[in-house]
Amino acid sequence: MKRSETLQPVIFVTGGNGLLGSHLVPLLARNIPGAEIIVVTRNEKQRRTDSSRITSVRGDLRDENLWAKIPVAITHVFHLAGVIPWKAEERYKASLVQDNLLPIANLIEHGRSWPNLQQIVYSSSVSVYAATEKFLHEDSPRQPANLYGASKLAGEDLLRCMEVLGVRTVSLRLSSLYAHGQYEGTVLPIMVNRARQGQNITIFGDGTRSQDFLHCEDAARALLLCFEKAAQGVYNVGTGRPVTMTELAQTASRVFSNGETKITYEPTKSDGDLGIKLDISKAKRELNYEPQVQLEQGLRKLKDEMESIKE
Repeated sequence: MKRSETLQPVIFVTGGNGLLGSHLVPLLARNIPGAEIIVVTRNEKQRRTDSSRITSVRGDLRDENLWAKIPVAITHVFHLAGVIPWKAEERYKASLVQDNLLPIANLIEHGRSWPNLQQIVYSSSVSVYAATEKFLHEDSPRQPANLYGASKLAGEDLLRCMEVLGVRTVSLRLSSLYAHGQYEGTVLPIMVNRARQGQNITIFGDGTRSQDFLHCEDAARALLLCFEKAAQGVYNVGTGRPVTMTELAQTASRVFSNGETKITYEPTKSDGDLGIKLDISKAKRELNYEPQVQLEQGLRKLKDEMESIKE
């Protein structure tokens, strides 16, 4: 069934006050003239905005009462909300399944009755892939290492059932997101804070493990491109450039301490993690996606934001 593409967009964003959502919502408002944007958040603090086209709805996506408040005129959905287990022991909690999949089940149940719905864009994760030292492409083996990754992969599969109704579904497998305001217990903010405080940066292992650090500005641009290109399918979204832990530490030291922070290694504490190398050629080819914020530039943005808050 082909759905109308000529309607004025009514965009539903979940997790709109989160790290990624706070970058996406203003980007949508600036780039989609006339769009009405409905932002759902669980936070007490509501989004402050100058745009009369952005409406905030507070509630829990697991709660049926919230969904009764969402208008049936929705044309596009950006589903960003999710529970991320930052501590290793939380990655196997059964509650992750309910927290991350019940909102998707509710979206499917209610979205089926939204006559104008054209597209659902889902923020998935590279955690759906099997561990490998090779570059990951969209057809690489999927073998999540924990319940969080499994719930992300299941979310992709669940949303595909909307395609029989003519709704395009897009899953963006995002690499390691960062920006000001992120959870401080992961490797990038830990290194940044140690460099700011003049403390040594300690690397577990030999420093060769790599990640693909994606600034939220680039992730938000990829989400917008999905709308603009009327995309459908699965896409890896990162920078396409793996950064070793040694490179990350050196860059954090250079940006936040003028290179004065010392880097030390504890080879015996390596956890055996193979790291991430991401092939983003499909997103470049089909979405015209091009990452614009490389690591040093992103860390300098972070520094500027931290200093502006102090002032």
